Parts: sequence; structure tokens; C-alpha cells
Amino acid sequence: MAVTDSTGSVLSNAATLTVNATASTLNTSATSLNFSSVNIGSDGILPVVFTNAGNSNVTISNVTISGAGYAASGVSSGQIVTPGHTATLNVTFAPAGTGSIAGNVTVTSNAANSTVSIALSGIGVQPAAHSVTLTWTASASTVSGYEVFRSTVSGGPYTVLNSTPDATTTYADMSVQATQKYYYVVTSVDSSGVESAYSSEVSALVP
Repeated sequence: MAVTDSTGSVLSNAATLTVNATASTLNTSATSLNFSSVNIGSDGILPVVFTNAGNSNVTISNVTISGAGYAASGVSSGQIVTPGHTATLNVTFAPAGTGSIAGNVTVTSNAANSTVSIALSGIGVQPAAHSVTLTWTASASTVSGYEVFRSTVSGGPYTVLNSTPDATTTYADMSVQATQKYYYVVTSVDSSGVESAYSSEVSALVP
């Protein structure tokens, strides 16, 4: 480069001008997600992190997901990921039936790798049935039946489980939930409909 004034001109030292090319790449933390086994009626959530590894903004134009029971959130169309920053896509699997279920989520953007696909797999399973079976000693008095009461708090308040007195001395509670502790009492009812006081309380922890 020459520098010129009224006295003449002189050449400067050589200079190098480097022009960096614009680059945009959207990297993903996983190319597949495996939800393993998920109970029907519940769901599982797994994240995928997208990182802008280039030097220019990446604009996400579309997020599509396929497969029964799969849904995605956290990344939306039009979202911009600046260089060095991330966006997290949360994939939910909520199976409606049993068996192996495959799916796919695709993120489209203006990055050099414009389409990123992630394979999805999961197994829907029927939740295990739980029950609590109660037995008690028959009343020494003449009774027409027994009523069974349940609470999730020791000491009640209790809710009656059988709509009419049961003449047997066994009751199976089929409406319990896993990991919940329940408290039970029983009353006896005579032929006139007179009900006794509560029995001693017993508890059961459902596994």
C-alpha cells in the first residue's frame, strides 16, 4: 500500500487481509433416543441439545415428529440459535398401547446440515395391577355384614369402600396405587342397620 503526500509517496509494509467464510452448523447431542419401557398412562421425557457450532446465526424453520405417543417441545419454528449457544428439544413418550413403538423427530434449519433427524424408540407396557387384601375375625354378635373404610392418613377421615355390607370377612381393595400407604378400619352392621364403632386401624404400603 502506498502513502502519498505533497512531498511524495512511500510504500508501507505488506499487509494480509483474511476473510473468514460464513459457516453455520447445528450439532446434536444424540442421534437416537431410547425410552425403554414406559407404563401406559404415564410418560417419559428425554432431552436433545442442539448447539450452533458455526459463526453465524441458525434459524430453525420446522420441527416435525412421528410415531404414536411421541411429542416434542422446547424448540419452535422461527427460533434463532446464535453462535456457541444451544437449544434443548424435550421429547415425550406417552404410550397408549403395549409393544415396541418407533418414531422420528426432524429439525430443519438454514444450517449447512439443514436437516437433523433423531430416531425414537420405546416400549409401552401394561402397568402391574396392585391390590390389598384384608381379613378379619368375625364378630361374636349376630351381624348382617361388614363395611370397609380406607384413608391415606392415619386416623382418617375414612372413605367407605363397599356400597353395601359384605357378609364375608375378607375384602380385596383393587383401587390402590403403587408406592402409596393406606390405612383401613372395619365396622360391623346388624340386621337393623346399626353400625359398630371402627375396628383397630391397620396399614398397608403398596410396593
